[in-house]
Amino acid sequence: MTLIIGMYYNSSEGAIVVADSRTMRGGDYTQDKKLFRVFDDVVFAAAGYSGMVEKLLPKVEQSRLRRRQFLPGESLEIFEDEMAELSDRYKNTRPYRFSANDTLLNGIIGALIKGKPELHTLYDNGYAEIIHDFHAVGHGARHAQNILRTLYEPKMTKDRALEVAVHAIVEVSQVDAMVDDCPQIAVLEKGKDDNDGIVILNDIENGFEITCKKIQNIKDKVQGIELKRTKIFHMLLDSFGVDRIDKLIKEYKDASHNKDEKKDGGGGTRKGKTTTRKSRAGKKTA
Repeated sequence: MTLIIGMYYNSSEGAIVVADSRTMRGGDYTQDKKLFRVFDDVVFAAAGYSGMVEKLLPKVEQSRLRRRQFLPGESLEIFEDEMAELSDRYKNTRPYRFSANDTLLNGIIGALIKGKPELHTLYDNGYAEIIHDFHAVGHGARHAQNILRTLYEPKMTKDRALEVAVHAIVEVSQVDAMVDDCPQIAVLEKGKDDNDGIVILNDIENGFEITCKKIQNIKDKVQGIELKRTKIFHMLLDSFGVDRIDKLIKEYKDASHNKDEKKDGGGGTRKGKTTTRKSRAGKKTA
């Protein structure tokens, strides 16, 4: 159940971890927090049994506190060790609580190490695997991966990465009942004054909100684009005419090009005209 996405942007100078908000406790669906700041420099989100996440995170925090010296990057090893211990207890030790085929959880760890973001997939056997560009885990992962393959660009900006990730969550929610369309997002990048920073967009003072205004604005934007794309698709099927669509696209491109020209060179042209007018005015005065 659920969908978790990890993705780099700006040539891996930044990264985002995104989760939907759907959880199931007992036989009921609900919405809950699924993206956690584990330490100042680590975030974690997982798909699977919510109770396993609640058991794993305290163990990870306690294990780190017990270490007198802590090196950057050791958080990953702690996650691996504690997850392996949980897996062994619940799947390999009598009485067996889960079968060997059950997946306790698959998660994505996001960490800032010396100002550089690192993303890893954590599997329920305690093995963590690095993510090089993007990856998704959870019930809707396969569909999300297909969407990300068509839209992902390593050099894209943070804003574009947020738009792509939100689009993926929203689109998967339309075809997978196990995923909802309320994203929770963490941004990992070097902060101001060379300070490392992780920002969770859903965080509020003394709390966490499922519905975030900034994320809602992104949702509105991507849903609007999707509606336009669908409308164009039906227009083509209704024999609106490919040539007319191409003409509209050309007009849009020409308008954008002219707008850019005005920004870049319009000032010089206008200045020249102003100079000419002054010159004429001078002749009249003379």
